Amino acid sequence: MKEYQTQYIANLTRVMQLGEITAELSLDAEHFLKERQKKRAVIGQLTQENTDLLRKNLFPVLDNITSASREEIKDLEDFALALMPGGQQLDVMLSYTIHNTLITYARQWNLRDMLIRELYHTAMAAYYLYAMIQDIAPDRYRWKMQLLFGEAASYIKLYDEIEDPETRGYIHRAMANLALGYSTSPAAGKRKMEIIRRSLQILTDPVFQEKTPSLPWDLYIYKSHQERTTSLSVLRSGTVDAQIMREVMESAEYVWDKQLENSKRTGRPPSPRWCIVYESAQYHCGILTLEEFLKRLEELYLNRDPADYSPDGTYTNLFLPAMYAQYVSRNQQYLQAKKEMIGHMYRMMLRYVRKTPAHQMNINFVRNIMHTFADFIEYPDGLRQKDLLLQMVVCRNPETFVYLQMTACVSRMLLERTVQEAPHLLLGVLGYDTTEKITAARQELADLAYGCGMFHDIGQLNFAKMTTMAGRCWFKEEQEMFRFHTDAGAGILARCESTRLYADTAAGHHRCFSGNDGYPAGYNRAEHPNQPIIDIVSIAASLNRLLDNNIDYTKEPLSLSQALEQIRLRSDGRFSPDLVRLLLKMEPELEEYLRDGRMQAYRLAFEYLKSEDPLL
Repeated sequence: MKEYQTQYIANLTRVMQLGEITAELSLDAEHFLKERQKKRAVIGQLTQENTDLLRKNLFPVLDNITSASREEIKDLEDFALALMPGGQQLDVMLSYTIHNTLITYARQWNLRDMLIRELYHTAMAAYYLYAMIQDIAPDRYRWKMQLLFGEAASYIKLYDEIEDPETRGYIHRAMANLALGYSTSPAAGKRKMEIIRRSLQILTDPVFQEKTPSLPWDLYIYKSHQERTTSLSVLRSGTVDAQIMREVMESAEYVWDKQLENSKRTGRPPSPRWCIVYESAQYHCGILTLEEFLKRLEELYLNRDPADYSPDGTYTNLFLPAMYAQYVSRNQQYLQAKKEMIGHMYRMMLRYVRKTPAHQMNINFVRNIMHTFADFIEYPDGLRQKDLLLQMVVCRNPETFVYLQMTACVSRMLLERTVQEAPHLLLGVLGYDTTEKITAARQELADLAYGCGMFHDIGQLNFAKMTTMAGRCWFKEEQEMFRFHTDAGAGILARCESTRLYADTAAGHHRCFSGNDGYPAGYNRAEHPNQPIIDIVSIAASLNRLLDNNIDYTKEPLSLSQALEQIRLRSDGRFSPDLVRLLLKMEPELEEYLRDGRMQAYRLAFEYLKSEDPLL
């Protein structure tokens, strides 16, 4: 690789190291903040340096890719692969961008082997991007991924013309990976199984094996059976299909048998992940009752290693509790009987996340966390989703917690000023239809504004890697992806009683007051009676971003007067003019709050960080 490429990766790695907070937990809040500010300044410098490295050295080559030299192309291939080493995801979007551009070069110069290889690598990068938002906007990358895998797989027709064994291997891998990205619907599940069935037929065909004996056929077959077991998600959705059940059970047994063989050979225990898959298949095929299945999951969980941050460790520490909750929620009897176990799993999951090294925070890790909230079980007298959500934020990124806390406080301050001077602006909120009722409900409305401010950006959990350790300025495509945090947040919050009131704010806080701009485009202000609260939070959130941006460390914070002027300039469409006028009158009050407000927020975050078990 070229020197700038090596430097870029070194900077990315350094950003991840600086993102760690574990080493700073022995400090008090004041010193903690000072250390974070120092590291934040370095992250900002590294981010700007990496952005400049790409602008100066990479983008000119990509813009003129067809005229690049073979040496430049080889360096680009190596660089793109180094951005995703061994399944790690240092910079998925950049890897995707480079591989996608290399496809153009391969087509231009009719380099078939290179084309097949780059089709595969681009599709894999697209898969990781798809995985980040598949529950929010599944079609954004799925079609691209399947198109790329499909084109690479289509070269099976020219198999005999292709002499390079490695290229033939990419064809087989692309055929198998066509199954990635299919949803849990019955039709998609059937299509996925058809693809895997066809791939296995070719992989087990002795004719193909004899043509390319150097390929790792057993590994390909094993991986295909592993992928077929992911169709358990189709069965979990309630689909009853005899063929899917039979083939999933067949693959689960195949993988488990291989695990046992490997265990005998190496002396190491089988992977707990594939034990869970095997037990799940047995339940869905009627071999185990739900009670027996839940007991086996409990045994696996209680015997897990709580300090294992490998893919297997992440699976048992994060995905297993989410899956367990999903099965428990199916039966009212188990909801109460398993309450203690559910609570224990949630608390242990939080401890695990708090101690996870930053370099392990890849897309799959984040998805496992989000699975928890997709099936979170909230008990009236037990753990609340709102508490666990805040803990997740503070333990991975205290600066985001501080931003949310300050947004919540400013939202409450603006709400109280609105009740005092212009209560008519709040008519309709919580069903109150007179100014007298609004005034009488001042405390209730202030609490609502605070809670909405605290949770409005909770969808950023879905994009934790992007927001905490990107290591460069975002591409336009990433900015567009990040917009889905509004849908992600609304989906999480709408599920549980403790957070349901905040869902509309998560959905609409980036929609303009005029209704003509912002996102999401489908958000209709008129449909939300609590819209005045959302308008208040939108203003408070924007003010705090201007005062201290916790996403883009390359931007210098503004003074309060500068930030208020920016808000004023945007009051003709982005924000409510009436609320902005009230905010501007609050400058002395805001100045007083800001003298110690940020430090108070850090002290609160630090209390969470220092607590051994904050959810008890």
